[in-house]
Amino acid sequence: MQNVNEENSPYILFCAGEDSGDMIGAEMVSTAVNLGFKVIGLGGPLMQEKGLHPLWDYNELPVSGVGDVVPKYFSLKNVFEVLSDAAESKKCLGIIAIDYPGFNMRLAALAKKWGKPMLYVAPPQVWAWKSKRASLFKQASNIRLAVFFDIEAYAYKRMGCDTIRLKHPITGWAFDRVEPKSDMLLLPGSRRTSALRNLPSFVKVAEKYRNICAEYNFGPLPDVAVVASREHLEVPLLVALEKLYNGRLPSWLKVVVAPKRLSDRMNFYSAYAAAITSFGTSTLEMACAAIPFAACVVPDFLTYAMGKLLVKSEYLSLPNAIFGCGVTPEFIIRHKMNDRMATAIVDALFQQDIGTVDEIAFRLRKILDVGKTSSELVSEFLAQFVKR
Repeated sequence: MQNVNEENSPYILFCAGEDSGDMIGAEMVSTAVNLGFKVIGLGGPLMQEKGLHPLWDYNELPVSGVGDVVPKYFSLKNVFEVLSDAAESKKCLGIIAIDYPGFNMRLAALAKKWGKPMLYVAPPQVWAWKSKRASLFKQASNIRLAVFFDIEAYAYKRMGCDTIRLKHPITGWAFDRVEPKSDMLLLPGSRRTSALRNLPSFVKVAEKYRNICAEYNFGPLPDVAVVASREHLEVPLLVALEKLYNGRLPSWLKVVVAPKRLSDRMNFYSAYAAAITSFGTSTLEMACAAIPFAACVVPDFLTYAMGKLLVKSEYLSLPNAIFGCGVTPEFIIRHKMNDRMATAIVDALFQQDIGTVDEIAFRLRKILDVGKTSSELVSEFLAQFVKR
């Protein structure tokens, strides 16, 4: 193989702009580096720790919904230009894209045009959105898709796309569950704008949860931890909470930064009695950690309007979509949170039987433990660039 340690040596380009992508990409970057490849692109702290040379500040990347993208359009446009230039370069051997469809679908279109080898892990959820999003991958022999769920594999294969199942990283978690406390978790999201939009409604639900615990004498009143998925979100969330309480943050409410490593994060979550989380990977993590939870979101107007037109799935929470039924409660909060809605969400938490929650967690982890490992998948992809 060519010496990739030189300054102008060939490289593999990675693109992962989400926390879930960073988690998934860490092992892939490690495998590539161990095989002697230079790795550059977009990725978070876990990927950078394993050897990724970043092309942009990772914290500037996450956005949620059309309403959040518009204000950052020109900044994101600059990021993509840097990324596409790196992809087009003759020094770029191939591309490994993870989730982040706003960038990676455009990158896939360029890869198809150029005939550049591409591995796309966790591509758009065509089972939930209109299937025309998969048309890009048809007759694209240079692009391979790797998915975590059977619903994705079936959908893409039915459309004639080269697709393979991949084991989810969550199956590697060493289950070390402790006895749950009475405390509650709030996970408003990994993107600043959406997290701050969700926060007031989540806090109102937490207040209702505490009130019901007090009314029925369920034991010690629960403390509430608001989870900042990234360190840079800790201060904005804390400032927003203080504003909600006119500068007098109650002693039972705090902000904590989520552990970066999946196993540490899962063990941290499993110590809590209940959770309210935004949609996304966190719903999968809550379900696998066997925590009673409700998935909620306060969408911006544009995202909600487009979703009504385009989303064809009955469920948005990943566990529900995987099982094809409402095993966990989910809510879309279209207007200001009122007492009736807060009560409905809290009731949904208390109605979840612990035995059933444990059974869902067991079955879910088993379903996700299918396919190739990340290391096996990347090794196969990179084998085409090794000179024999």
